Amino acid sequence: MNKYISNILLIIGLFVFTQTHAIDIQKDQESHQSNAIQSQAKGDVFANWLFTGAFARTAFSGINPAYRISQGDSLLVQLWGGIDYQNETKVDAQGNIFIPKVGPVKVQGVNNADLNKVVLKSIKRVYKSNVEAYVTLMSSQTVKVFLSGMVNNPGLYEGQSADSILAFIDKAGGIREQMGSYRDIEVKRNGKTQTKIDLYQFIEQGRLPNIQLQDGDVIFVSPKVGDITITGEVGFEGRYEVIGNQTSLKSVLSAVAIKDSATHITIVEPHNSEGMKEVKAKQYRIGDTAGVTLRAGSSVKVSSQLRAKSISVEVIGEHDSEFEMVVPWGATLADLLGKVEYSALSNKNAIQLYRESVAKRQKDMLMASLQSLEQSVLTARSETTEAAKLRAAEAETILKWIDKAKQVEPRGQVLLADGYNPNEVILQQGDKVVIPSKTSLVMIHGEVLFPTAITYNADLDVEEYIGKAGGTTADIDDANILIMKPNGSFVDVNSDLSDEDVIAPGDEIFVLAKPDVKSLQLTKDITQILYQVAVSAAVVVAL
Repeated sequence: MNKYISNILLIIGLFVFTQTHAIDIQKDQESHQSNAIQSQAKGDVFANWLFTGAFARTAFSGINPAYRISQGDSLLVQLWGGIDYQNETKVDAQGNIFIPKVGPVKVQGVNNADLNKVVLKSIKRVYKSNVEAYVTLMSSQTVKVFLSGMVNNPGLYEGQSADSILAFIDKAGGIREQMGSYRDIEVKRNGKTQTKIDLYQFIEQGRLPNIQLQDGDVIFVSPKVGDITITGEVGFEGRYEVIGNQTSLKSVLSAVAIKDSATHITIVEPHNSEGMKEVKAKQYRIGDTAGVTLRAGSSVKVSSQLRAKSISVEVIGEHDSEFEMVVPWGATLADLLGKVEYSALSNKNAIQLYRESVAKRQKDMLMASLQSLEQSVLTARSETTEAAKLRAAEAETILKWIDKAKQVEPRGQVLLADGYNPNEVILQQGDKVVIPSKTSLVMIHGEVLFPTAITYNADLDVEEYIGKAGGTTADIDDANILIMKPNGSFVDVNSDLSDEDVIAPGDEIFVLAKPDVKSLQLTKDITQILYQVAVSAAVVVAL
């Protein structure tokens, strides 16, 4: 009976595990997609990086010379000369400290820097001479302050009276995203506003009002009134809060740090005309924006409308030319190769081209495949306890392999197939052209005992080359064999390993293991990703 119950609990546990992880994956995917959406839908708010716990972790020590002594502060009083006295005393509710044979001394509101002078002056009224004093602030008062309004965790929080409001807002989890105002924050005492704070002044100018908090004070974060959206050639893309209904374009641009490449500003703003809502767009040159104001709800795009006249291309590999060439905008691969000075070892028939945009696209496709596989693994169900145990162990292995595969960085190769026309290949800024060196070696990678390089022998077929690398780690019939040619193209040779003509000098043999998993669908998915990784990154990620 106990064994039966244990089996049921195991099945339930495995089911909950898989479902929970599937939900986590879905959340991660939704988060990733959400982050990819332009900031018009939901973007970062300017200043939302302030509250990450750094203010809350460190309390004010109370030694600032400008700190004003308050009720509850601890002072160390030392007298010598005509009298000998030393004691740590607190400032009472009347703002005094009591010194024997001197009486109460008013210290509330005194600057920390002036504390010693004020106390000594009171002592001199009693002791005209032969008495000296030294008074120092030991610790500031602990206060409890209410956090209210648009903070993530409203409540009562404890801190030092000298702590900034930043520390208390940080303790309350920061300002509520998309709702709270960074520019309209009040400190209230007995129902009256003591000060108003604009955190944009703190970020942009380093200005923060110096206010000492008291027990029962309320820090109130108001709701946000409006904002504008910033995109394009700026250091910060997202939403910038405005006070009231409008703000100057100049102040916004100075805050979000426009890039040197920016040339134009496009403003799309809402208007009300005869009771009808409409949208109007205007464009300005960077130098013509003085006096321009923005309405709340506007969108601002900072763009660069400079056209490149030339681009730079890296030329890597075996040649005697410059390794960085500048060609006119719109130049073709033929134009570039016409400037290359080949060496005797240059392999002109295996030119390779790599492009950043292609690498990014390959990475996106690989990540999408891996996320789909991950979700399939975590949501697979089993009908029996034994099958559940096997599937759990299998899932752990596959998930570790997925983590390794996620670290792969595709090369971004633009395959120049046999017979291509270099006059039709237009170059882009940042392209890399590789001119391979002639070689007589054949490389063997992947699921072999001794990955190595072997001198080319026309009499050897693929299987014999693999044999010289120690053979495959499993039965060769359970492997997928690919051959990468010097130009980066791949040939699938699983159907005929004895074809000697398929191998040529400079080739690389990739031995990919066929995944041994229970699910036919997972086998297909993993096999596809193994091919995808090999072709896009020229590496083998062992399962």
